[in-house]
Amino acid sequence: MSQVALRVPLVSCIIPTFNRVDFLKEAVESIQAQTLNEWELIIVDDGSVDNTMEVIFSYCKADKRIRYYRNPGKGGSSARNYGLKLSHGEYIAFLDDDDISLPHRFASQLSAAKRSGNDFIVSGYEVRDRRTNKVKSEVRLELKGYGAGFPSRWLIKRELLKKVNGFDEEFPSMQDIELSYRLSQHEVFALHDDIVTIIYPTNNSVSTKRENVLRGKTLLMDRSGSNMHPVEAAWWYFNIGNGYYNMGEKDKAIFYYKTAIRNDPKLNYRLGRLFVSCMPFSIKTGKYLIKILSKLSNSNFPALIEHLVIKA
Repeated sequence: MSQVALRVPLVSCIIPTFNRVDFLKEAVESIQAQTLNEWELIIVDDGSVDNTMEVIFSYCKADKRIRYYRNPGKGGSSARNYGLKLSHGEYIAFLDDDDISLPHRFASQLSAAKRSGNDFIVSGYEVRDRRTNKVKSEVRLELKGYGAGFPSRWLIKRELLKKVNGFDEEFPSMQDIELSYRLSQHEVFALHDDIVTIIYPTNNSVSTKRENVLRGKTLLMDRSGSNMHPVEAAWWYFNIGNGYYNMGEKDKAIFYYKTAIRNDPKLNYRLGRLFVSCMPFSIKTGKYLIKILSKLSNSNFPALIEHLVIKA
């Protein structure tokens, strides 16, 4: 592979990693396969005890665009922020160590940013089963509010990220969504109608544990709820209520259902409170009820903002 050494790359891609060297190799190679050559890759190791350093050093030696740093034990948000400080690119792309970027990702996202003049691009992605590589879902143009998750599909102007001081390192989960709400105070993201990333769900992530997800959501609302559109805030409170109900904490569930109703008195939120108040709790009944209420909530969620849509 021919080497391209640029003083100021167009894209700085940041990958935080921890003890997943086999997945990480695929992520790194997906960046090396980009059709756009003007990039740098910053890998921030959050204290791995496997052979991550040894393996990645071989990539760094072969490709000077790849750099490796250690940021031991401080968490994914700290690792991303550390990578941001070390970056030089005009734009920042994030990639989780268990995901891959499709070869056209950087070229397609940069084209979308240049054509639209938007500094925050949110593209589409596929969710695949890692064992079979079967496509489980394809997600694009689905966002109706001001928040966006999955930073592996983002492209953001570096100066915009610096303006909001990057990720909040206190969050146990939902760090990306919380950041997107702060970014929306300066730039509402544009939707890019192109699949650029493949996401492989990984169950052993700290941020995907049920308790951490719930703590992240409640902290999100404590920090950002008052700045959200009431309908969007109601949706979050309703989902927090579902989370507590699913954990068997009925009183907390009712509290958050009531909070959702105060923000947006839609029928399904009222139904949520009614069902939970009247029905005896059981694990089987609870899971069935959560599915019904979640479908009602998601199907009735209105478009709160007309996002700019950029074609591939």
